[in-house]
Amino acid sequence: MTTLFIIRHGETEWNQKGIHQGHMDSPLTRDGENQAKLLGVRLAGEGMRFDAIYTSDLGRAVQSANIICRETGQEHMIIREARLRERALGRLEGLTYSEIAEQFPDDYTRHTSGDADYRPEGGESWRDILERTGNILNELAQCNDDGKILCVTHGGIITMAIKACLGIEIAAPRRFHVQNTALNVMEWNSQGNWQLRTLGDTSHLQGGSALDEML
Repeated sequence: MTTLFIIRHGETEWNQKGIHQGHMDSPLTRDGENQAKLLGVRLAGEGMRFDAIYTSDLGRAVQSANIICRETGQEHMIIREARLRERALGRLEGLTYSEIAEQFPDDYTRHTSGDADYRPEGGESWRDILERTGNILNELAQCNDDGKILCVTHGGIITMAIKACLGIEIAAPRRFHVQNTALNVMEWNSQGNWQLRTLGDTSHLQGGSALDEML
């Protein structure tokens, strides 16, 4: 059985400010760096060794992956994979919700409605992300049969992975947390389906907080 450990990157400066990142980027905060380090320490302390390690090629994910894997001694195994990127938000990137409401009121209404087919100018829809997420995660599972895979990615990818796994309608309101560096574990079974084993485990943060500022 293939086991996937799928992690959201550590807290970023734009996470703190409520700015939409998408394919744009901002560095980890000091708290974000510490979140990634604590997760790495936890994994190393549990004797976790991964057979394959992938990260989104966006800077915040790469930075998080490097910090985590420095603790497990597997930094050299990190592979950058563009298909693990966050949802592209086009002209909404770099803006807060209030700025979007002011500058693009129609986009704001559709963006906050949960419309699975809404695609901002220059961006992707949630349905696009569902398809991209399914394709890359299924491919990684098939390429690493019976292995342990670490993926450092983004909240949108994790949201779609969990919704698909649990059979939740794509446009349904999200009723689970996707916090920075939370540990989510999924298993790929012999029938070619994902099963959720662990959701949103932040025990490594030792009581510290982690953001979940997404829709």
